[in-house]
Amino acid sequence: MTGHSSWEEQRYLYPHDVRDKFPVWEREFSIQPFKYERARLPFRMSNEERLWRKQWLQDQVLAADEPKNVPNLNKLHKNPVRYRWMVFWDSVFNRLRPAVGNNAASLLRQVVPKFLLIHLGVCSWIYMILYHKQDWEKWGGAQIYGYKGYNAATVQPWKSLESNDYVDRGFKARTSNRWSEHKY
Repeated sequence: MTGHSSWEEQRYLYPHDVRDKFPVWEREFSIQPFKYERARLPFRMSNEERLWRKQWLQDQVLAADEPKNVPNLNKLHKNPVRYRWMVFWDSVFNRLRPAVGNNAASLLRQVVPKFLLIHLGVCSWIYMILYHKQDWEKWGGAQIYGYKGYNAATVQPWKSLESNDYVDRGFKARTSNRWSEHKY
């Protein structure tokens, strides 16, 4: 049976996967010859193709000394900052291993560094919000509005605003450059 078969036969012979809808550069690249059993039927494979597949299957069997132990392999595959971060935390939790046990030390090794990074990020964000507010002197910063009151009795009556009162960001309350040349 030579040549191309119909699309119905192709659909039946080669089961589709959800990854078939991925772009070509993201699909799995299989080097296995005649991956699907239906493609290995007697009238579909020649004897040369059978020998090729047999050799490929024999090549997948690991030797006695495989997988090889490559020293410092984890150091080669990680960037220097990540490697030093990993070595530091491994050394800390390897010292704790006799006291808390293997399972607890492994769990703590995974959780504590991530929690500390998240905590550092939240503290940095709170610091930026509290101490780097947006004002007229700089471009960045957080714009924070105060509490407006719980009910209508505590809300102050509206005052009339001029057109230059909007988005003031503390410009009128400045202490420097107050002379008349700097008015807007």
